[in-house]
Amino acid sequence: MSGKYTLVLSLHLLTTAVILKIINFILPFLATWICSCISIYILWICVAAITFQFTKERFLNEKVETENRAVIITGCDTGFGHALARRLDSKGFHVFASCLFPDGEGASKLKASCSDRLRTLSLDVRQNESVENAVKYVKENLGSSELWAVVNNAGILKGFSVEMSTMDEFKDVLDVNFLGTVRVTKAFLPLLKKSKGRIVNVTSLGGEVSLPFFTPYSASKYASVGFTDCLRHEIDMHGISVVSIEPEIFLTPIVSKDTINKNLNLRLLERASTAVKVYCADGFEESLKDLTEVFLSFACRDTSIVVDDLESAVSLVHPDHTYKPRRNALARFIFFCYEVMPRSFQILIVKIVLFISFSESKILKNIVMKIISL
Repeated sequence: MSGKYTLVLSLHLLTTAVILKIINFILPFLATWICSCISIYILWICVAAITFQFTKERFLNEKVETENRAVIITGCDTGFGHALARRLDSKGFHVFASCLFPDGEGASKLKASCSDRLRTLSLDVRQNESVENAVKYVKENLGSSELWAVVNNAGILKGFSVEMSTMDEFKDVLDVNFLGTVRVTKAFLPLLKKSKGRIVNVTSLGGEVSLPFFTPYSASKYASVGFTDCLRHEIDMHGISVVSIEPEIFLTPIVSKDTINKNLNLRLLERASTAVKVYCADGFEESLKDLTEVFLSFACRDTSIVVDDLESAVSLVHPDHTYKPRRNALARFIFFCYEVMPRSFQILIVKIVLFISFSESKILKNIVMKIISL
């Protein structure tokens, strides 16, 4: 933590304490509510925590110089990674856009639309050899630049409930979403120690809030969030920042109607497991399709919200430890309330949502869809 950051935070805490003291002096009746030093302290901390983001955006919004700074991004074929590669290239960074398919459409579009500072390379985060080759390629092509940031963005979505997901699906999702992040991070850490740069991990709301019937994905994101938090504490001494990006549900190629319906049909029609047969016999198939319809209807289509936070995580001198991209203030408030409420309340809310989703009542389902569309 830099001296300026400490100074701004200290002044912010002092200012909020003074303002609350003045209010307490001007409005004596508040003293009956704030009747102890403990309650005053708690109020001070709450107000300071809520308002610090505004102070930070005003006084700690400097950006790093992009010249001679390189960034490697995983999963640039489509989605957030593809959009971020374009954005950072336009800001002057030297971008290494890694793609699972380096000769595919996504890589071709990047080459055609970006400057010669951007380079595409092959990277399969599941393969140690592929990661090692990527490190070698970056070292050979850094030139006078330094590796400033590693953005672990590659991710996949497979499986549904525990019973409807195969062990291979669990392994595949964990191998990409969690172990892929670990592989890439460990491989590039030596370069980041030299630049005192940063690691940006794209996790998910699903790593903070359980997503029933998307169990493999949610489990992998919980693992990624835990890894990111541990890593932040471990390498802070080296001057490396670790940032977690935890977006809500956004409509990307891995969270699309075609992708989810394809996986659903594979589970319900092509697999002959006992679990699937039982579910289908109980009319579970139609209910699960309704649940996925609700899920897809809820997904936000404006992915630039996430790309904005990713850019901030890479380019700000003092980035936040965690960014939680939300579509608007209402969504931000709703998810915040859900995250801080007792676990028993969270379970109750999920039960209500699942009950409505699996209910045969069209009226209830229409009410949910109306609320989602707000």
